[in-house]
Amino acid sequence: MQSVVQDLRQQRRLLVVGVVLALVAGLAAPQGRLVVAMAVLLVAPGYLVERSLVRASLPWLPRLTIWLGLSVSLVALLYQWLWPLGLPVSTPMLWVGSLLLGGATLVTVWRGRDAVPPSPQWPLMALLTLAVFGFTLLQRMTEIDGMALPPWVDSVHHTLLVRITVETGMAPHSLEPYLPVNDLPYHWGYHVVIATLVRLSGVAPVEAILLTGQIFNALHTLTVASLALVLWRRPVAAPVAALVVGLLSLMPAYYLSWGRYTQLVGLLMLPGLALVWHQALRGYGRGWWVLVALLMAGLSLVHMRVVFFAGALLVAQALLWASMRPWPVVRSALRDAFVATVAAGVLTLPWILLLVRRTLLPAATSGGLAGNEDYNALNEGLLWVDHTRLLVALALSSALIGLWYRQRAAAIVVLWVGLLVVMANPWLTPYLLPAMGLVMLLNGLRVRHLALSLVGLGLLLLNPFFVRLPYLWLLTNDAVVISLFLPLAVLIGGGAALVSEQLVRVVRPVLRPAIYATGLIGLVAAGIWGIQTMSEVPNTVTVLATPADRVALDWVATNTPSEARFLVNAAPWLPAARRGVDGGWWLSPLAGRWTTVPPVLFSYGDPAYVAHMHALGDRIINHTPENRQDIFDLIASESITHIYLVEGRGPLQPTLFANTPGFRQIYADNGVFIFAVE
Repeated sequence: MQSVVQDLRQQRRLLVVGVVLALVAGLAAPQGRLVVAMAVLLVAPGYLVERSLVRASLPWLPRLTIWLGLSVSLVALLYQWLWPLGLPVSTPMLWVGSLLLGGATLVTVWRGRDAVPPSPQWPLMALLTLAVFGFTLLQRMTEIDGMALPPWVDSVHHTLLVRITVETGMAPHSLEPYLPVNDLPYHWGYHVVIATLVRLSGVAPVEAILLTGQIFNALHTLTVASLALVLWRRPVAAPVAALVVGLLSLMPAYYLSWGRYTQLVGLLMLPGLALVWHQALRGYGRGWWVLVALLMAGLSLVHMRVVFFAGALLVAQALLWASMRPWPVVRSALRDAFVATVAAGVLTLPWILLLVRRTLLPAATSGGLAGNEDYNALNEGLLWVDHTRLLVALALSSALIGLWYRQRAAAIVVLWVGLLVVMANPWLTPYLLPAMGLVMLLNGLRVRHLALSLVGLGLLLLNPFFVRLPYLWLLTNDAVVISLFLPLAVLIGGGAALVSEQLVRVVRPVLRPAIYATGLIGLVAAGIWGIQTMSEVPNTVTVLATPADRVALDWVATNTPSEARFLVNAAPWLPAARRGVDGGWWLSPLAGRWTTVPPVLFSYGDPAYVAHMHALGDRIINHTPENRQDIFDLIASESITHIYLVEGRGPLQPTLFANTPGFRQIYADNGVFIFAVE
């Protein structure tokens, strides 16, 4: 009883310190308010819902992982259900809701409800995990130091979606007035979260995307560590898994180079879903199934592809769990899982209806960003980048060690990766099913079981001679490859925990401190080595906009009319879209100006409009000095009023318009040129 009281006092002291630090940060700068708002928005909703539905049965780190995923889900679901009602998230609603959430969380934490006593080994491992998170966060922040705008293609339309949400207070189902696109079938859960943070903090959307993106990236160390901790049931697995994700693997750090923020946040939610699924299967209460439904629903709004990743993991967990349970228990869990899945569908019904209207398959519509089968080709350079060979070797060794010691965690992760590979390559299925069918047929004949024999015979017929499955555009090999950091980290963390456990058992007690010290030194050395040898992040090739572009974009926003139409440079990208090459591509999301190369979400527009914009982009891409008249004709036919170019970037160069009748240079600074059409 005395220890409980002491723990409660310590918890309250930490709470007071946290509140004071939050007040100082919030008053110091807009970025401080952004971090405080992020902490409240990503913790408070999930914490309160978890506390109201289930009894705490996990340490604080897995619970934090669940809170993160739940909070993102709840914010996205709020915007989703207000949208069909035509109700925006108003400023008073936003502030009152945030204050109520923060206050309720403070009161609940102060009362110290449902604390889970840690294992003797956990406090030290928790501190190590937090240390890894801290160093990872510092590293992530250095990666964006001096960066003018987020890199590459996705960042442009992410910023546009956040801007629309900030301006309307609603989910960005319509891109008007920036693009003629309505009923947008593109996941927007991430964007409404960032827009909410922008409105609470006053930070510009593009700065919020950069800063929160790096924080989300660093938080992967904690979520993956919590998954490793629960699956392996060994505290040592947590800091090792965190180290792999934060300082050894190039992914997810490299996501910055692509602006892959939606997949980043989706994968951040995945461990939380796996954890509540883990608890629900073990019969800890129906409340866990409610959490499963909420997380499934929210994840589908953040990134549909990650829903498939998560589904593969949940299936692997369920199969290993069911193999050790009697059929009545399995049947009951299957029923509850089915109800939770249906509930998730009901929770996202407006989103599902929109997807049905726009169709889920790109073959049924001319709009969309899906590639072709060549787009699914395995990029071996991406697969084996940096330390990946070493990490794969360590993960395979850990899997073998885990299977040797009959650890279900190893089997779960191996099965998960196998399912992902098959899902990204459906053509493998006709090769795998006949092998399973042969085993079932032989067993059926041996025990004279007609049904088993018939099923086995049926699977034998599903072979490459009769069946060929198509490429699934939603799940590509590259998407799987850049997500492998998660299972690799979980496996390596578990392998390290098993090895350290065996070493401690075989050595004399007097030598155990030396083993612990060696392990700690090894973690530190590995982290330093990882930081020093990791490839440069971000990739400079994907950085399209420079500080000079940012200055020019601000100038455009204040010195050109809102109806101005800009000619900008273009480059090939996916078959369904073209991309910009410099800061001119950012004119739409930052300055609200029309451009000849719009953000790639224009591909969801009317087919005639999409074809027209493709043609414009191709005319720019195919420009040569000999066909300059074609560009002049384009300027006239599209009523272009301004031209934005960066010297040395793209097929169009400033020399084409300098000292040319009909064009007047109105801006020139650090290689950025803007011309007015007269």
